[in-house]
Amino acid sequence: MLRWFLVGLLALSLGACGIQQPEPAVLQPPVADFSAGPEKGTAPFRVNFTDASSGDITDWHWDFGDRQFSDAREPVHTYAAAGDYTVSLAIMGPGGSDVETKIEYIKVDTGVISWEEAASYIGQHLAIEGVVVNGYYAADTTSRITFLDFHKPYDDYFKCIIWGSDRDKFLNEFPPDPETYFLNKPVQVTGLIEEYPRGSGVPEMVLKEPSQIKLVE
Repeated sequence: MLRWFLVGLLALSLGACGIQQPEPAVLQPPVADFSAGPEKGTAPFRVNFTDASSGDITDWHWDFGDRQFSDAREPVHTYAAAGDYTVSLAIMGPGGSDVETKIEYIKVDTGVISWEEAASYIGQHLAIEGVVVNGYYAADTTSRITFLDFHKPYDDYFKCIIWGSDRDKFLNEFPPDPETYFLNKPVQVTGLIEEYPRGSGVPEMVLKEPSQIKLVE
């Protein structure tokens, strides 16, 4: 009893001398945030998720929207089927918890798109369908390039090209020539969607092999 009495006297004495006791630390709750890249692609589609949350965090829990989950801080996830997926990240720490949800954030398609969508998939390998509305062989140019256009005029729209160095392969496969063979017919072309001119956002596909193009029945 005497001990507790002396402790109390000491506390009163310190207070009287103006010595302040330290305030207890206030823990700030964490704030959840994240990003992903890429956000759009073709199944099977591999996505890298990046944690952008702030605060003191001890636990992460991801819901990828396809009944798959992860407790890694920055997981890599592969979507097996087409769909628009809502992704959530729940975080926990000494100061509390928070959840960030992005509705229909990851968009996965089946791998076949319309030529009108090509500009959204520059840099990806896809199958593209459309009707060839114009075929032109620029025999008087240095590269002797063939154009297969899906829109008139072709400027600023998706088109396929065949370089002169590859033209003979297409002549043998699609007589009398690919410009005539595919004109006004629905086709499917497969390959890398490139951008030309660079930085323009205008998509095109280079056809190097006849197997890259076929008629759609």
